Amino acid sequence: MKYRASSPLLAAVFLIACGAPASGQAPLSIEQAVAAAVAKYPAVRVSLAEVSAAAAGVEVARTAYLPRVDFLGQVNRATHNNVFGMLLPQPGFNVIAPISGPVLRTNSPASVWGTAVGLMVSWEPFDFGLRAANVEAARAARNAAAARTGVTKLQVAAGAADAYLTLLAAGKTVEAGRASVERARVLNEVVESLVRSELRPGAEASRSRAELAQARSQLSRAEEAVAVS
Repeated sequence: MKYRASSPLLAAVFLIACGAPASGQAPLSIEQAVAAAVAKYPAVRVSLAEVSAAAAGVEVARTAYLPRVDFLGQVNRATHNNVFGMLLPQPGFNVIAPISGPVLRTNSPASVWGTAVGLMVSWEPFDFGLRAANVEAARAARNAAAARTGVTKLQVAAGAADAYLTLLAAGKTVEAGRASVERARVLNEVVESLVRSELRPGAEASRSRAELAQARSQLSRAEEAVAVS
């Protein structure tokens, strides 16, 4: 199984950050670590937000089946020198027909108030399947977002589990390395004392010191692996 390169690394960082237990607190189990990563990893939250947005898109597409109601009201005041009773522009609305007031034969500086109120209800009973297709497209987008969320959760869970097991294995390697160092140290002390008592040749002391140095080198590499993990 292949994972994105960034997921295991970021999951490991998160795991190390939340896996260091506080004083008196038990360390996380692998189940708890995976559950915490899936619940708190940012990519999972983004995927869940995309699912919510896609679900809202389905509801928006369904509103196309509802009737549309437009309302318009205006008040104006104009002199007799202009055509009074005129309607102001209606951007986005076609509620009131753009009719004008009566044309006077005389001009007058006097003014007059004009009002207009309009209400229009429209509904489209037949659309040849357009609205249904839009709803189905929104549902498909929601299902795709849900599927991506499942994939993201799987990747995050796998990355967290991989980081947990890697760190656990590195810790066990360190424990084994410390035990090897302790055994090599005790053996070296015994051989050194025997060499000093001339009960063993000096070559055995050199060999025991080499084995002790090798054990310490392996322990250092194991501790480095823990730090990297």
